[in-house]
Parts: sequence; structure tokens; C-alpha cells
Amino acid sequence: MRIVPTLLVSGIVLASCVTASAPHVTGIPSIGISVPLHLSACTTSDSCIAIGTTSSSTPPTSVGEYRESNGTWSSLVVPNAPSSILTSSSCVSTTCVIGGVEPAGNLIWKYNASSQSVSASATPKGGIGIRALDCFAPTSCVAVIASAASSISRISFTQNLATSWSREAPLLWSTNDTIDNIICTDLSNCLVSAINDQHKLVLEVTHDAGASWSRRRTPSLWSSLSSLTCVNLRCVGIVTTSTSELIARTSTFGRQWRWIGAAARPEALSCTSIDTCVVVGETNANQPWLAVLNTLSLRMAHLRYVPSPLIDVACGSRICASIGVSTVLVYRP
Repeated sequence: MRIVPTLLVSGIVLASCVTASAPHVTGIPSIGISVPLHLSACTTSDSCIAIGTTSSSTPPTSVGEYRESNGTWSSLVVPNAPSSILTSSSCVSTTCVIGGVEPAGNLIWKYNASSQSVSASATPKGGIGIRALDCFAPTSCVAVIASAASSISRISFTQNLATSWSREAPLLWSTNDTIDNIICTDLSNCLVSAINDQHKLVLEVTHDAGASWSRRRTPSLWSSLSSLTCVNLRCVGIVTTSTSELIARTSTFGRQWRWIGAAARPEALSCTSIDTCVVVGETNANQPWLAVLNTLSLRMAHLRYVPSPLIDVACGSRICASIGVSTVLVYRP
């Protein structure tokens, strides 16, 4: 058992908790093995997809599949995406909004669970790609846009599920920072995590839809905070330090944190509820790894037919879908 020392009075360190009774999870090969999977997404009604793109202009440039109600996976038609990269997704009841980078700049796709279709959608103006996005209400989302003209990122809101976007507002504090996540509980209250040019975590909060921002203090050893998920004031995410990876929780919207060691290298986290999440990545021996997080207790899964590390996970209200570059799997936490 390893206990990570704390450097701030605002953080509480807990032992890395691992419980017994490990679940068994079986992977299946992806349908389009010529294009690697990059991203998984699940609506809150539990319609899940796995999609990928290549950085090449040579076809095929994209791949997709969706989980049918009987549990099988079928091919999903997705737009061609030459020299494009998918970076983020967020879902509501029957729709997922997917962000990325394409040669023209910003990329926005929408997945319609009713028709099992993915189509290109309106994008925020300007910029060189979507860094992060979050849908926080049935028709409302926010996107962080990387800027070509300066090193300052911008945010834009949509209140009609990416049919149109508001005028972009600059994140004036973000000079030379790389945005990791944005998470909003409503139109006014958002947290943004970033990595600065000193490879340290920057955590900023707004309570007025981005008109003003203030910095949250975090432990000095924290270098990144990813897969951030919040419900009201309660949040959970993956923390990287110079020596370890942690799973951290806050019940004060980032003012105070408590955390455990992950005992692995987590890559992504997603939750069916704020207390129950699935964390995926790889072990310290470079083997695929999946664990169920209940509050701050990890329960490792036994994986079968999963040949490579898991790179993403997405949860609906009851099930979670995870992917490796050539594998899909589903687990009900």
C-alpha cells in the first residue's frame, strides 16, 4: 500500500484502496481494423459508439461502429475525415457532440442515436481545432477552441446542440497553456483544466459564463487533471504528477481535493453516477487495465481478449463502453 504525501492543507490523501471480487470483462475486435479507434461515446440513454480517424489523407480515413440493443456491434457510417483527429465528445439523452481538428480548423460531428448516424455539424468560427467540449443540459454545450492567431484559447456556447454557436470569448489567462478539459454544471459555472508551459496544472473557474475567471489552488506536484466529470459541486478526475497517477475527488467544485493512488497508468474515466465510474488505461507493465471506482475505492477487472491498452471510456446511465485501438468492450459497473 502506497500513500502519496500531500503538500496542501486543502487536500486529503487516502490510501490506494483496491477491493476484491474482480469482474470479468471480454473484449471483441473492432469492425474497421484498418483505422484505429480513438474515441468512445455513450448517450445517457445508453446508446454507445466507437469511432476513429487517421492523420492520413489516404482512404479509409474514418471508422465507426455502434452498439445495438441486443449487445452486438454494427458498422456506423461516419463522415470522411482526411488528416483529421478526434479530441473530445459529450452526450445528452439521444445525441453526442464530437469535437476535433481537421485541415480547415474546427471539427464538430453529431451522433443521432435514433437513426444511428453521424453527420458534420456547425462549428464555432475561427480557430484551429476543438480542444475540449462538454454538454451540460439537454441542448446546451460549450467548446474550447485553439487559436491560430495567438496562444490564447477561446470558448463558445451552443444552446441548440451545435446547430449554431455563440461568439467566441477569449480565455485571457490561457496564454501558452494547453487546455485539457472543460466541464460546466450550467451555463454560468464551469471548470477548465490546463497545462502551462512549466508543465504544471492550471485550474480555473468561472461563475458568469466565462466573463471572468479565478484560479483554484491545487497541489504543486500536480501536472495535469483529465477526464474531469462534475455533478453540481462534486467532481472526479485523473491526476498526473511527476511520479504517479491519482484518482481525485472534490465536493467543493475544486476548492478541496482528496485522492488515491491509481496503481496503474489511467488514460480515461467516465461515470454512470458521480459515485460510480469506470477507469481505463494500462498497467505499469504496459498491459490493458480497467477498474471500477466506487467513491475512492478501486476494483480491478480481469480482461480477456484485450490485446492492447485501453485508451478511452464513455458511460451512459447504466453501461460503459471502452476501446483499445482495435478492440471494443462493454461493462455494467
